[in-house]
Amino acid sequence: MEKEFSKITGSWNNKSELEKTIAAGVYGAPELKPDEKSAFLGEFKERVLRALTKAQVEENTVYVEIVLALQDKRAARLIYSGDIDYRYVDKYVKLSRKYGKPYTIRQDQKYKSDIGLLVASNEAVDAGAVVAVNREERLTRLGLPLPVIKAAPGKVCDECYALIEQAAPEELMNYERLTFFDRLAGEKCPAHPD
Repeated sequence: MEKEFSKITGSWNNKSELEKTIAAGVYGAPELKPDEKSAFLGEFKERVLRALTKAQVEENTVYVEIVLALQDKRAARLIYSGDIDYRYVDKYVKLSRKYGKPYTIRQDQKYKSDIGLLVASNEAVDAGAVVAVNREERLTRLGLPLPVIKAAPGKVCDECYALIEQAAPEELMNYERLTFFDRLAGEKCPAHPD
């Protein structure tokens, strides 16, 4: 049917008002940037503050970029893909509620892309590269050792906590300090298993 619409409408600007009215009546109004909207869960890219891939949403940690986007005064809503199990999205839905932003699930077949979750505005924000960099890559570039990165969400020793605090303080929300009682119960820092 889409091919028929293209054949009948041809170049929209070259059609008379009558032809435009008939085409819109039969096939509906032409949609602006359908590929872009399909890729970004029904939103125009210029309205997206931050986005995560489906794989990033399914990680156990919270991406700081989404927290900051939800805190942004331009943020209007959180949208997530219906392809993702709710147990992975729940942490972001809770954040959305905490910051007073509504959330929406998009399950339509036309929203098939690698984007799993995004924070959108009601106006154009042109945030540049909207998909967050993989957390592990970003923290490795900041100098954190891989065992410390992989310890999240969890408890780490004071030494590792200080490393995180120095390199990426915004990531502390994904970590806790091991307490005396944790150590007494046999818990160890995942970065120092011995």
